[in-house]
Amino acid sequence: MKIVIIFADTLYAFHHQNEAQNEFDKVIELWTDVEYLKNYAQTNHVTNIKKFVESRLDEVDEIQDFLEELTTENRPLDYYFEPLHPSEYKERILSLKKGKIRNNQLRIYAIKIDESSFIITGGAIKMSQTMQDHPDTNKELSKLNKAKDYLTSKGIVDLDSFYELVEEQHD
Repeated sequence: MKIVIIFADTLYAFHHQNEAQNEFDKVIELWTDVEYLKNYAQTNHVTNIKKFVESRLDEVDEIQDFLEELTTENRPLDYYFEPLHPSEYKERILSLKKGKIRNNQLRIYAIKIDESSFIITGGAIKMSQTMQDHPDTNKELSKLNKAKDYLTSKGIVDLDSFYELVEEQHD
């Protein structure tokens, strides 16, 4: 597992060994693939497939624009990422987060390192109220927990230890 930079020095993503893309690029590619979205809609019994596809394409553009705006304006990524669990509103390192824009069904999942440093672990299309109620979001919850365990095992306790790990991986 390797950590790569997505935007500036604030947004990162996991890149798993034997995978062609990092987790951020992977979900963006899926969410912009019309055939994938049509098949996803059919599998999930969506009645208006055309509207579903068009909405997801609009939403992925909205997410990319918003993240780029936050990073170029040096605004905290906390404007996009919110706690996965209400109990995690207390700010702490390695808390689980979901990227969420109002009325947007796309979710990017990440682990918070500090106010403006997050590592993306994956993403999913929200099709149920809770993560455990849909196989895709349940899989993302598992990925979040595995990533958090990985960071803990590497001794990540603050931003400095995180930067040391990233530097170490790129030497």
